[in-house]
Amino acid sequence: MKLTPLGKALFFLVGLGLVVGALYRFVPPEKQFWRAWFAGKKGAPASTSTSQTKSGPGNVTSPPPATTASVASSWMAIPAGSFGAGESGSTAETGAFRIQRTEVTNREYQAFLNACAMGSDCGPRDLPMYWDDTGYLDTHADYPVVFVSWGDASAYCRFVGGRLPTSLEWEKAARGTDGRLFPWGETFDAQLTNILGSEHAKKNDAPKQIPTWAVSDARYARDGSPFGVLGMGGNVSEWTSSSSPEEPNLMLVAGGSWDSWDGNDARVIHRVPKPPTDRSSSVGLRCAKDGA
Repeated sequence: MKLTPLGKALFFLVGLGLVVGALYRFVPPEKQFWRAWFAGKKGAPASTSTSQTKSGPGNVTSPPPATTASVASSWMAIPAGSFGAGESGSTAETGAFRIQRTEVTNREYQAFLNACAMGSDCGPRDLPMYWDDTGYLDTHADYPVVFVSWGDASAYCRFVGGRLPTSLEWEKAARGTDGRLFPWGETFDAQLTNILGSEHAKKNDAPKQIPTWAVSDARYARDGSPFGVLGMGGNVSEWTSSSSPEEPNLMLVAGGSWDSWDGNDARVIHRVPKPPTDRSSSVGLRCAKDGA
């Protein structure tokens, strides 16, 4: 059968579509060099700093990248030793480690992307789903980054010279050594943490329905642990490096979040198992490092 020019064109486009689909499906993301190029073309969030510059007509450059040193300055030392862990308060031991004082912010995650583009060997596999909305990121640079998978969270921690904390390390940093149930003490106090509870509907009033608190917000500092680590009761839940004992293919997320209905989610023992590919508006991260 002889094809018309139009038929040949359609046949070519169908074949091209099949080839592109196969490349995206079967080629590992880190080998898909075109994804990093595409991510660069989409643009990065602009900073609220006055140092913004124009890179061309209508194009705003990304914010000046935060350095690894500036990120590392926010690490808190947790000493080696035992503490009462879990619901039973049984004795558990950790080595000395450091953990980030606050949750990783959009500004800090952008510094990671500036150095490790999506699809590169050191970069994430995907961008947070709101990352092309510079209007949001302009005003939310100091808010926790969310919509980050476990794998991408791990990649960020490697970038800053660390790793995700274990579930036990996370609990010790939040709990201290006196057996308290919440980072701030024995009882839940809705004024001390960002958990909406019965006011859950207020999320509809927040930009992009993500009612987190900025790490620079005075309210954020109320949610503090005995070791001075902030935001562990609420705001966003956080990935750990520990898998679920019952379901080893799922990773544990620690702490409550703005999306928690129950104040008990702010307890230092609260854990939720999630698929490592999960990306949620209520899950973020902070990193840990070995040593004091």
